[in-house]
Amino acid sequence: MNPKAVYKYCKHLGCCEACCLRYIGIKNPDSYEHVDSFVTIYQDEADKPKQTFEQNEDLENGNDNSLKPEVIDKNVTNGDSDDLTNLPPCKKRRIDVCISCLGVLQEDKRFDSFSMVKNVLAKKKYECATFACALSAPMATLLRERAITLRLAEEFPGYDDKTLTALKEAWKWSFGVQLAAQINKTLDSGAVSPLLVTLNYDYADDMQELEILKQVSPQLFEERSKQKRRFVTEFTRRSVEQALATASLAALQAAGGGLPTASVRALCVGMVCAHAPMYLAGRYIKLSRNLPQSPWILDKKRVLPSSVQEIIYKPLADFYNMDEEEADRRLKLIAAGREDVDVRCLGEGRPFAVEITDPTRQLTADELAKACQLISESKEVIVKQIVPITREDLVQLKKGEETKSKTYEALCIKLSHSQFDDVSPDSPVKVTPEDIARINSFRNTPQNSQNSLNNKSNDHNDSNGDTSDEENNANTLDANGDSLNASPDSKTTKTDIQNTSEENQMAKNSSDAKDIDATPEKNYVQVAEAMDTSLNSEKCDNLSDVKIVIEQKTPIRVLHRRPLLTRTRQILELEAEAVPEHAQLFRLRARTSAGTYVKEWAHGELRRSRPALRDVLRARVDLLALDVSAVHLAWPPPPPPPV
Repeated sequence: MNPKAVYKYCKHLGCCEACCLRYIGIKNPDSYEHVDSFVTIYQDEADKPKQTFEQNEDLENGNDNSLKPEVIDKNVTNGDSDDLTNLPPCKKRRIDVCISCLGVLQEDKRFDSFSMVKNVLAKKKYECATFACALSAPMATLLRERAITLRLAEEFPGYDDKTLTALKEAWKWSFGVQLAAQINKTLDSGAVSPLLVTLNYDYADDMQELEILKQVSPQLFEERSKQKRRFVTEFTRRSVEQALATASLAALQAAGGGLPTASVRALCVGMVCAHAPMYLAGRYIKLSRNLPQSPWILDKKRVLPSSVQEIIYKPLADFYNMDEEEADRRLKLIAAGREDVDVRCLGEGRPFAVEITDPTRQLTADELAKACQLISESKEVIVKQIVPITREDLVQLKKGEETKSKTYEALCIKLSHSQFDDVSPDSPVKVTPEDIARINSFRNTPQNSQNSLNNKSNDHNDSNGDTSDEENNANTLDANGDSLNASPDSKTTKTDIQNTSEENQMAKNSSDAKDIDATPEKNYVQVAEAMDTSLNSEKCDNLSDVKIVIEQKTPIRVLHRRPLLTRTRQILELEAEAVPEHAQLFRLRARTSAGTYVKEWAHGELRRSRPALRDVLRARVDLLALDVSAVHLAWPPPPPPPV
């Protein structure tokens, strides 16, 4: 391929100097920054401009001195022209609209764009030393580029359309460098600089010129017209590229796409300056039992006066001079789960991050410390530390929502006698030492069950095989809250099952257990199948660390915002102790997997959570108060090591 011949051919078609370099395949940024001097290596002496420096400067300033009488006389005297119709070649190139870029790369109208950018930056006051720029060009430029590359391939066999330098790249190397000098910032790539300046160019005949694509690729646009709900507009950048991918020069010419002269140029009609989001991380301690995590709005009316989110937002919004409405739009709270309105979050607090959209600057360490102080002055929320983090660090927080564990402390009440209590039905309900021991020793994971299976397997041929003691009988339940047979032998007799059922019926009829659901016995095979299903339904990576596996249906209280599912959850640790001054009360300390509904696990919620705490005690139980004492997640992430 002869670059000089390609240059001349593109000039013959009506391309500007910069577009000629693009079709040659020049990818040197300096060439587009100084395009007028660079193209001289492709020009013949007769094509090179003969204007003086003063004339070029006048043209840049919009002063057409070449039409002044004295200039005309000078041109005639020098023999450059015999009449007014033979104007200098470079002047014609300056006033014509490029047939390829539609004027986007031509420099004579850039002053307005520079002013537009400077006004927006002055208003927003970004404290950023670098910037990146992006271009939104008319879609008609795609059609025109395709027509020109097809003509070049026909004129110069072997020409590859991949040679073409992208319009947005050439524009960035030309316009971006000039803009940097205007706004006193350093031009950088979008992957490095957080500040992006995007300019939108509009071409009046854009949609009209694209109409020919319906003839070039009729099937594509017929399918799009049939799916109007999916495709809101006929022409998108993607659909235009799809239509042009297989278009031939003959097809474009037959449809009328033979590179018509552009009567108007594309103009910059708008621009957007946006800074990449910033992220702050911390942990909040919630002291109130009357405070939601996010604003509680019901039927467009506020239920509670404040929220954790609003308390954290307030000082951050003040530092960025945001009002309440703007803060709600530009700030986003990302937390590792949430607690109920009436649940406190103590200990080190719950991990959270705040995303700040389009920040004008990064907050200083002193400002972040001041924000913590102002948040803590609310007396409802305490934040000890806030630090900047990266977007990549959020992966750890998001992952922690599913993989973390939490430790709860609960105050519970025993509402009825247990079926194990040997007391009068009319006597006061009390939490007994046996109740506490039963809770602390309860386990339904394979550690105990597997031991029983192994023992039974070892004694399978012994007709007098040993059985587990009575305490294990009472404290071993399957995932449905049903008792495991202490001797889970596949040869369990019908009489054994019948006797057990009669005992359950007696317990059900007794006054002490009248509110307790009977728990029908299952034979060994049924129990083993149920246990295998529950343990394999969700993640249980290390069952030796899991004490209790439970199945929970979505609580009724959250069904309006969560799908009805049955989820497997784990209780990793469980410890109970009596409250000496209150006979009916006891305290629980439980460490659970993420997503466990502790309230429903305590009272069972109509058997929707099984096995529940009430199944362990064989008594009605409820939860009076709940605290999150620890969220086991390493957060905030440590700062990167110094370079």
